[in-house]
Order: sequence, then C-alpha cells, then structure tokens
Amino acid sequence: MRRLFAIEGLACGGCARGLERHLSRLPAVRSVGVHHLTASALVDWDETRLSVEGIGRAVAVAGYRLIERHHAEELASRLDADIRRLSLRLAVAVMAGMWSMALSIVLYVSAVDEATGWWIALGAGGLALPVLWAGRGIFWMAARSLRLRTPGMDLLIAVGSLGAVTISIAALVHGSSHVYFDTATMLVTLLLVGRLLDAITRRSTIEALTALQSSTPETAMLVTGGATTETPLAMIARGARVRVDAGDAISVDGIVVSGTSAVDRSVLTGESMPIPVCAGARVEAGAVNLERRMFVEVDRDHGDRDIDRMGGAIALEIARRGTLANAADRIAGQLSWEIPGLALSILIVTPIFGVSMIDAALRALAILAGACPCALSLAAPLVQARAAGIAAARGIRIREPNAFETLARVRTAIFDKTGTLTEGRPRVTGVLPEPGWTSDEVLGLAARAETGILHPLAQAIVARHGSEIGEGGLRQPRGAVAQDESGRVISVVGSSTDAGLTRLIVALDGKPIGALDLADQLRPDAAGLLASLGRDGVSIQIATGDSQGPARAVGAKLGLDEADIHFACTAQDKAVLVARSKGPVLFVGDGVNDAPALASAGCGISVAEAHSAAAQTADVAILHGGIEQVVTAISIARRSVRIGRQNIGLALVYNALIVPFALTGHLSPTMAALAMLASSLSVSLNSLRLAGPTRLATDPSAVVSNREPA
Repeated sequence: MRRLFAIEGLACGGCARGLERHLSRLPAVRSVGVHHLTASALVDWDETRLSVEGIGRAVAVAGYRLIERHHAEELASRLDADIRRLSLRLAVAVMAGMWSMALSIVLYVSAVDEATGWWIALGAGGLALPVLWAGRGIFWMAARSLRLRTPGMDLLIAVGSLGAVTISIAALVHGSSHVYFDTATMLVTLLLVGRLLDAITRRSTIEALTALQSSTPETAMLVTGGATTETPLAMIARGARVRVDAGDAISVDGIVVSGTSAVDRSVLTGESMPIPVCAGARVEAGAVNLERRMFVEVDRDHGDRDIDRMGGAIALEIARRGTLANAADRIAGQLSWEIPGLALSILIVTPIFGVSMIDAALRALAILAGACPCALSLAAPLVQARAAGIAAARGIRIREPNAFETLARVRTAIFDKTGTLTEGRPRVTGVLPEPGWTSDEVLGLAARAETGILHPLAQAIVARHGSEIGEGGLRQPRGAVAQDESGRVISVVGSSTDAGLTRLIVALDGKPIGALDLADQLRPDAAGLLASLGRDGVSIQIATGDSQGPARAVGAKLGLDEADIHFACTAQDKAVLVARSKGPVLFVGDGVNDAPALASAGCGISVAEAHSAAAQTADVAILHGGIEQVVTAISIARRSVRIGRQNIGLALVYNALIVPFALTGHLSPTMAALAMLASSLSVSLNSLRLAGPTRLATDPSAVVSNREPA
C-alpha cells in the first residue's frame, strides 16, 4: 500500500531526513519520502505486516505525530504561527546577542584589569542567556537527531554553542575573563535566521498546493427546474445540471448535455488549439468555454475532479522527492560525531601522559569551542542569499535553494511545449489570397468577421490585422460570419488542422477569396537554448499534452529526434517521464498539468507568465524575460556551487589548523576568538565573489563555459 500522510512537528530538513531514515528501518516499509516543506510523508509498505497504527507509533517514537491529512488552510495557519514565533525569538536573539558580543569585543580589544574584565565577561554571559532561550528548539532538535541517529547542523551548532558556554562558565569560575559567549550567540542567531527563512519557504510551498483551487470558480450556475442560481461547488452533487456561458471558466467535471462550443484546455493539457465540443463530450474544470452557452451534467464530486486529483499528484511528487541535504549539512552530520568524539578522547587520553584532569577538561572544551562550526554554518546560507539576490536582479526567483544547486549538474532537461517552448497562442503565419484578391483584402474581411469574438483564432486574426473592424461578427460552430458595408456575407470557416497548422477559408457571399494559416509559434530564443544545452551534454526531451502533429512539428524545428518527443501526455505521464529519465532532471513548464513534473524533478523551472500552480510549485520561477533565462539560472547555480565548495573548504581548513593548537594547550581564548572571526570573515568575503553571468544569457557558450563536474 502507498499513502500520503501529514506529519506534525517537523521543524527543518534535518527532522525530515531523520524521520525518513527512521521509517525506512521498519521491516515492512518498501520506500519512504519525507518532505519538510509540506510536512508530508509518502510511505509504501506491506499492509499485511504493518498497519497504519504501527506507522503512527513509529512516528510517535521519533517524536512526531501522524495525521491522516493536512487541510491547506490549517497548515498555512500553523506556519503563520511558527513564523511569528520564530520572528520573536530571532528579535530576542539579535538584541541580546548584539550587546553580549559588544561586551566580548571590549574584552578582545581593550586592556582592562582582570577584575573589571571578569565583570564584563559575566555581563556578556548574562546577556547570552536570552539568546540560549530563543534557540532552545535547536538543542531539542539536536537531542532528537541523536535519538534518530541522523545528526546534522542542529547537533553541530548545539555542540559548538554549548561547548563555548561551558568553557566560558569554567573560565568565570576560575576568575578568568577569557569567555566565548559571543560564539554561542552568533551560532544560535545564525541558525534561527535559517529557521525563519525555512518557515517562510514552507509557507510559499503550501501556496503551491492551494494554487489549483484558484484555477476554477468556487461556484457554478446550477439549473433547477426553470431557475438558475449561483451555487457553491460543495453543494452540487453528481447528476446535477449546470450552465456555462461563453467566456466562462468551467468549474465542474461533466458531460455536455446541450450546446455546441469550443473549449480552451491548454492550461490543463497543453493542447495548443481549441477543442470543439458538443452533446456527449466530456469537459473538465479549468477549461474555458470559448464560443457559446452550454449545459453540463456533473459526473464527479467537488474534490474528486481532474484538477483536484492533479493537486493530489503534486503533493505525492513533492513528498516522493523527500528533503534534499546540501554539502554543508552532510559535512555537519559527520563533524557532529567527530568533534565530540575527539573532545572525549582528549579528556580520557591526555591524563595518561601526565596532563592534569583540569587541563585535559579545558583542552577538551577548547576543542568543542575552537572547532565550532561558525564558518561552516555560514558557508551555504551566505552563498544562497547572494545567489538569490543576483537571480532576483535578473528576474528569477529561487524558491528552493538546494534544488537550485541541482542545476549545476543537470543531465536531462525536459520541456513542456505549449506556452514554454512556444508562445502558447496561435498566430497568423500565412495569408493565401485567391487570384484577383490581395492579402490585405483577405485579412481585412477576415478581421471584420472575427471582431468582438472571444476565441484564440479570432483574436490572432484581429491582432495580425492590427485593429478591429465593424460592429463585430457572430461565432458559429466551425467559424465566424459578418456583413460588410454593402451587406455582403463574410465567412471564415475552418478547413483542416495538420502538424500544428490550422487553415481557415475566407469566403465572400459563399465564394472563397483566400485562406489563412495559423499556428502556435516557437519562442525566438527556444532553439538557441536547446542547442546550448545539447552542446553541454544535456539530453533534451519534450513532453506535451498536445497531439502528435503539433508536437513533432515543433520538435523538428528544434532538431530533436522523434524518440525524444512525447505527445498526448497527462500530468502524471510527465511526472513518470521525469522519474524514469537520467538524473539530475530539469523540467521546465508553465501550466497546471506541468505542476506534478515540476514537483518531482531535481529542479523545476516555471517560465514567465506561468499559471500560479506551476509558479508556486517550481523550485525556480522566471518572473521576467524569455526562456533563455534558464541559461542564466544554470550559470548562477554553477557559480554558487563553486563558491559554496570553496567556503566549505575554508571552514574545514580552519578546523584542521585550529585542532592541533587546542590539543596541545596552546590555544589562548583571544587567539581562538580572532581565528574564528578570521574564518567567518574569509567565508563572508569569498561569498561576495559570487557574481552573475559575465555574458548575456543568449550567448550559447555561457552554459558551456561554466560547466561543473558531476
């Protein structure tokens, strides 16, 4: 059995990874993914060997609570409360920590007598107490990570800060003013900043799961007897009949019982052209009725519509991916065992060689404080913040920093077609006049017939002409009609659709005078982007809900093999394709039907003007600019990964250098403080070296020149 559960009590990525590992140890569990941003767990298990109650007990042992289902509004409310609580704690930590650090700086740079220095050190310790109170959740999570055997940054920060506090208290007890309270306050404050940003990110992720609800109206025009009333969807049962006027979004799933029209399903399925419907045809919530009024009999309850199921698919794909860990988190997990182990070894071994127990204890505490992860805790957040700022200046929003780093080593890129590689709307590509007629005359008469009609083809014709003409035409099942000033009847009738091309015949009083060809056009920067990625060794594929003809026509223009073009894909088909492709996988899309694939990919990117469900689900959202912004994002990601590795290297070099001095007892408090400051400063300055692409994103070599090793 496979089921998506909600988890209460997840506070960070380390929590999610710990619970995931804990549940995976259960003998009946085949696979498990825990995603902390949505507080969800996707569990696949043998129900003959383990019950839901058993899973719940295992979750409770880990310190969390299993919930059958989160209501988005309830979860959003909880996150809002978490954000307020974390904001308050961070404010306390900043205010108290600032004064505690100010007193510590006085000790470092001023020559004060020992007695005065002791009182200043005591004051620094007193001001550090509110900071420790504000960060008490960090110590609680550190203890929990030990129980789950999944140590991470929480444990490392807890060890470093508690070591600094312990050695500081020992110094005060012995009458010394050499204290490390500033180190403890800095570590706790930095992690609280990370927790607050994490909570804000979680809040935006929940919006992705609720964005689909805004795709359709929450009411429908219910027909009862001879009356029509606007009724909430929750009160409309299967078998009821609703009215859908021309231009309205359809809010129910059902069967057309009367009326002939055309619907735009592009957001839901990626089909580039409107689909004709008549009695007996099935329509889905989220599509737009383009031409004329129709009546629909509801065949699915609210909450079970296709668009509702798609929302569930998004939640499944997000949970399936689990919670990613960055390099700093992985290294912190290792150091959180090694540093305390080394300190304990010093405490036990050095007395054997004649070192006093007091001196051995001070050396052990010096290891805990001196090898604290101050620089390591800064390594990733500083780069991520810098990368987010650079990306924002270029019209790109980074929603999930760890997934953004995946762009540096992407191996497969899958693109939606309609609205992503193409403009998502038809354009007139050719005007073919009959002998005796000019292109302008044919186009002008067609524009007169299509004026005032809410239909993509009509709007494309009027746009090509440049303005509306006359009082407006009348939409018919296969075209439009109008009259000119002389009373002659103008008709525009669909003739054929092949390979993504729609041909309309323009006639005057029943006699053809020409034809118009319309098609969805490639974005001007699409070919250059795919060529650049291809030269960089990235495998390119197209996954679209559109039919075979339009899909292969676009693929041929982009130089793709037919095997790399996947057409008539449902939302779930796209997500499955992502899962089966060689990773890390990049998926780029814009529609509701792209959201599950965006959620399941190593990194999902939504293009400018994407549907809110896609933009909120994507790890990276292009807010301004064309699809070439994908190149910009990849370039920034590769630079940020490079700088991040350098930061981690600097932090580790610092630890490697400081440990021998602490082991031999030659590490004075002042030297340790200056060394920690120098380490943190070096990481901060190195992060500032991160800059945006040195070339325009449209330069194909901008991708190749920044290639990072896998």
